Order: sequence, then structure tokens, then C-alpha cells
Amino acid sequence: MRILIVNNNMYIGGVQKALLNLLWEIHDSNDVTLLLLYQGGELLDRIPSNIRVLEASAPIRYWGMSGRDAKDRGELVARSVWAAIARLAGRGASFRLASCMHPKIEGYDIAISFLHSGNPKAFYGGCAEFVLQCVDAPRKICFLHNDFRQIQAISAYNNKIYRSFDCIAACSYGCREAFCKAMPGLADKTAIVHNCLGYKEVRRLASMEQVLLEHDCLNIVTVARLGREKGVLRALRVISELVREGYSLRYYVVGMGPEFDEDQKAAVDLGLEGTVRFLGQQSNPYPLMAACDLLLIPSYAEAAPLVIGESACLGTPILSTRTSSATEMIRDTGYGWVCDNSDEGLFLDLAALVRNPSEIRSRHGALLGMTFDDKLAVAEFENVLIGGERQ
Repeated sequence: MRILIVNNNMYIGGVQKALLNLLWEIHDSNDVTLLLLYQGGELLDRIPSNIRVLEASAPIRYWGMSGRDAKDRGELVARSVWAAIARLAGRGASFRLASCMHPKIEGYDIAISFLHSGNPKAFYGGCAEFVLQCVDAPRKICFLHNDFRQIQAISAYNNKIYRSFDCIAACSYGCREAFCKAMPGLADKTAIVHNCLGYKEVRRLASMEQVLLEHDCLNIVTVARLGREKGVLRALRVISELVREGYSLRYYVVGMGPEFDEDQKAAVDLGLEGTVRFLGQQSNPYPLMAACDLLLIPSYAEAAPLVIGESACLGTPILSTRTSSATEMIRDTGYGWVCDNSDEGLFLDLAALVRNPSEIRSRHGALLGMTFDDKLAVAEFENVLIGGERQ
């Protein structure tokens, strides 16, 4: 089968990393072309060499660009104009106009939008529309990497978009459940395709450096894009309260995002300068993750973050707030613990673990004895290619 996979770009992010891992699993057994709305991003050079990589033509390529990607003032102005059209008229009207200027793509058996379709007024996405409007293929699939209720995506427009696909592939049971509750009429089109994690590569990268941490304290790490939904501010409040109670902790925060400066200021205001370290974006966070005692996910909302499986395969247990996929991915697998999605719930469960580090050590040992591979995810992907929708 000739497969065309469409994504916005290859900047570091959960969707892009999941796509890269999938490409490495399937590149030898399939004829795959990757079309990026914008051919840019740190992960671009890590794509398998036998994958053909194409780029959409303007103006569609602007959907995959950030303002920083504009090479000159003309390109920046053009992107701004299309963004304004999308916000005023909606992504649908804007993309229909843009698609008239793009040549039709033919010759593929299957076309896949690897990026979901979100807020209809946002200048983000466009991959689903591209597959539907710019590609001729007998079978079309759209992936779902979010909690549909949390991204302001419920709309008649998105219902029409998803209804036009042959299959909607959700990356977890929780994500599929959220989608089906929002759009129950499309439940029969859904399937589960778990994200590929690339466990061997994660372990290889973790072994490239030895990180030495203090042993007389509990070392905790959060790896995330620092936005409001990630809950780092409330994690800082919880850490501060535990430190005031006399517990010895170190908290490492890996990632950048719109809340980065606010998080740093909050740490200073809470007197956590000696406890919290903000490390920014790290191309290889795995040595630190492997060295820490606990991965903390304090999010208000999450879909199915890759960092859960990555942490588990390195032997680092996870404590997460209860989000759409946390129970199935962490508690049911034995990877760690899930607490109530509240400040109090986070404090109570983290405090219990701080008081009982032997429980963390026991879970660490159990994780080191587990087998991790992507066989199930690849089998699920192959299932949706041939039309086996629900599992």
C-alpha cells in the first residue's frame, strides 16, 4: 500500500514524537510519504532516510508555520493575513479558499491526517482539511491525540470534518471515550491506535549521560510544555507546603512554554530557590528522568502523554492527577499512582509517597522487570489500514 501521512511540522511535541516513532516502526514494510504543511522542526533530521518528505505549497504551508519561521516580511504578512481570515471566517472557510491554490495529490491508497482538528476558529491544524480537500485516496484516516472536550473542538463544523473520514484513530481509550461522548454519532468510526514510544531509542538516549543527583532527598521531575493546563504552578504550591513540613525534596522542571516566566517567579515567591530547578527545553531529558525517583504529572488536562511510557521504561514511577487517560496508562499498567485532580488530591498522594520512599523503590524495581515494546501499537495501526475499525 502507498500511504500518505500529513502533519503540520516536526517541531518537538507529543504528536510529532509519536509520528517519528511510528515512522521508524513502519518505514521498512510500507511505501510511506510524509507531507508536512511546513517542512521545519528539530525532529526533521531524525526521519528515516527512505521516507519521502514533501511540503505543502503556500498558502497552506502557513498553517504549519509559526511567526518565527517567516523568512521575510512578506511571508510574515501573508501568514498574518491567513491567520486573520481563519479567526474571522473560521478555519473551514479559510482552508477551502487556500486549498483552491494547491494541486490535487493522487496515487495513494491511504491518506492519514496525523493531527487532530481542534477549535474551528483557531489558526492551527488544517491537516484533516488537507487530507479531505487536497488528496484523492480510497481510504482516509484521522488521528486523535487529545481530550476532545478540553480543546474547544465540539462544533457542527468538526462533526462534519470527522464524519468525512473512514476511520478516527484515538491514541487511548480515554481519548476515544471523550470523543464519543462529544460526538456519539461517530462512535462506530473510531478505533484505538496507541502511540509508538520508541523504547529502545529512549533507553539509548538515557544511557548517553550519567546524571548524579543528591541521595538524601526525593528527586522529582516534570517534563512538559509549560502552559496553564500542565499544572506546574499548583505543583510548586504543593512542593512548597511539603518543604515547610520538613521534607527534603528536589524538583526539576523540564520544558518551555507561555507560563515559564510565571512559574519561575512563583518558585522565588514561595522560597523554593534551593529546591526547584527550571531546566528549559532539553533535547535529551532521558538521563535526568532515569536518575529521578518520581515523574510528576500535575496537569489539569491531558490526553495520552508519551512521557508516561518513556518514564516507565526507564524505571521511574509516575504520579499523575486523574485526566482522561491517566487511569488506563498509569494505574492499570502498574506504572505508578493516580490522584484526584485537585490541589488537595495532589498534596495528599505526593505527601504519602514522600513519607514512604520504599513504595517508590518497590515500584521502580517492578518497572525494571517489565517488558516494553511497540508491537501492540504497530498491530493497531495495521488494523486501521485494512479497515478493522473498533477494538
